Amino acid sequence: MNPTFMKTFSLLLVVSLYLVGCSAPGTHERRGTEIGAVTGAIIGGIIGHQSGETAAGVALGAAVGGTAGAAAGAKKDREVSDRRYERGAVSAQPKVDDFGYSISDYFEIMTVEEMEILQARSDARPEVPMGVLLTEQEKANLRLRRAGSREIGR
Repeated sequence: MNPTFMKTFSLLLVVSLYLVGCSAPGTHERRGTEIGAVTGAIIGGIIGHQSGETAAGVALGAAVGGTAGAAAGAKKDREVSDRRYERGAVSAQPKVDDFGYSISDYFEIMTVEEMEILQARSDARPEVPMGVLLTEQEKANLRLRRAGSREIGR
């Protein structure tokens, strides 16, 4: 066998295994990483071979492909999670609460800074819908803010 081919194949295998280990098992993100790394390595190897840098092309292609595949898989994981929530597989929130406010009503009342704080909470717990992370006290404060803005003379 050609020594260059063996080096290239070994490098492809090592990089692919490294990238696969970066994702959670059994998710679309992992599968996307695997497929992206292998596909990227193949394409990178072909392009690298044309310029005489096969090994560098394989490594770069695997890294770029793995990263792109992981991003696409993570997006698919979020979509699946959202669909489970919408179908009621995850406990759903009522459309409006006892005060007649929906989650979107609360979001409209919130300031930019409050939305950033809520987004940070949501980023820390991606499996939980953002509206669930809004506490009852925070909702009460938002309702008071809206009621205050409706008073005459203010």
